[in-house]
Amino acid sequence: MTTGILFGLGAALLQSVSYLLSAIFISRYKSGATTHLIIVHIIVGVFALLLLPFIWHPLALEIEGYWLALLGAAATYMFGQFSLYKAIQHSVASRVSPLLGLKILVVAFIGITLLGHEYQWLQWLAVSISVVGAIWLSASGGRVSKKAIGWVIATCTGYAVSDICIYYLIQHFSSMPLLSAAMLSVALCYSLCGLCCLAFWRRLKQPQEIVASTPAAITWFFALSCLFACFAELGVVFGGIVQSSRGIISILLTIMLASLSWGITDPLPPRKILLQRIAAASLMTLAIALFSITE
Repeated sequence: MTTGILFGLGAALLQSVSYLLSAIFISRYKSGATTHLIIVHIIVGVFALLLLPFIWHPLALEIEGYWLALLGAAATYMFGQFSLYKAIQHSVASRVSPLLGLKILVVAFIGITLLGHEYQWLQWLAVSISVVGAIWLSASGGRVSKKAIGWVIATCTGYAVSDICIYYLIQHFSSMPLLSAAMLSVALCYSLCGLCCLAFWRRLKQPQEIVASTPAAITWFFALSCLFACFAELGVVFGGIVQSSRGIISILLTIMLASLSWGITDPLPPRKILLQRIAAASLMTLAIALFSITE
């Protein structure tokens, strides 16, 4: 369990860094979120293809056993990513990122209604606390526009379905060591995403945009690797709760950069707002602790 939590926290940190780097790109280049999305996932796809020979297993040839999970994970993930970039375009990364914790509710709902999962009351309490903490974190940063909220809901839905597909994709390789199964799933899923994005390569007209997108792509690839390993260890709901710590991490990164006066984030918040964010972060920590008690 400890290993899974560490992987989840690693995913949260790397995702937060990648969100911030993506927000900087979108604010500086006229090409916008869609072009950045394509560039990032072509680069991620290259990394995934390079990883594939090192974790190859004959089970990968049994495509009939996992094609639906693979296609579902890739397609809904790309939909979620596009929605996320649009949300960041209409708001600020430090306000959008905490709201992604709402994905936990969608995952839990799908698990109960479609997959026959059951959760104890303490687990439901942990999910509820995680959601409250996410909303509180986002609200403490200021108002989020209606357009951004709409894109956040779309993001959470896409991510939730993708997370469930990821879990079943990893389960197909369950005869392998857990970490190897997770990494093989990463390589297969994001090779497919990268290949699909190549269809839009004509949008890539400025080499400097590719260079500027590379830091976000590298951190995102390693974030995905940690995320798959976290889901393999903890499952989708508990893993999602741990991952929701990215909200406070995003805000702490924003505060750090604002204090350095680099001019790429919101100004440093007043003391009252800072205390609210610390309190909300404590709720997220409590949610992780509550859910871990029942595991």
